[in-house]
Amino acid sequence: MQEGMILDNELHSTIVRPLKEGVTLHAIVDACHSGTILDLDYTYDLQRKDWKSNRPPSKLADLDKSSTSGTGLAICLSACGDDQMTSDTNAFSKKEMNGAMTSILIQMVGKDSEITYEVLLNKMHDFIQQVNNKSMILNSRFLQRIFHRTKLEDPLLSSSQKFEVSTKKFLQ
Repeated sequence: MQEGMILDNELHSTIVRPLKEGVTLHAIVDACHSGTILDLDYTYDLQRKDWKSNRPPSKLADLDKSSTSGTGLAICLSACGDDQMTSDTNAFSKKEMNGAMTSILIQMVGKDSEITYEVLLNKMHDFIQQVNNKSMILNSRFLQRIFHRTKLEDPLLSSSQKFEVSTKKFLQ
């Protein structure tokens, strides 16, 4: 409270930039406004099935914030976009509140330990669409009761390097 928020630039310089060759960082961030929390170079567009640049337009910003010091790989799965809110639920654990994305992620990976990033993102998207559609039919009371929100957001995949999401397994 006294020092303020931890900024994405600080996270990037502390845990992403120092990555050395052969090191892979997997970050799962189930928080509001978390989309590009690690300031990684690319975000994956699920509809286009392609990576898009997340690099700042300023060349000065690029010089100030190189991706990694070696050829390390940073991959982040965020609960929602930078301008969106996340949801919490106890629907899966029945005991304690967890982030909805984390709960859905655990459920999907638990069913398939060989799941690729593409299949994982598609399954999470389909599950979220089903819940969102069901909530519209039930006048959003279902979603508000279970997830404490009126709409679930799609998770965002970002990375310091482009990779083949259709073949790279989530649990590598």
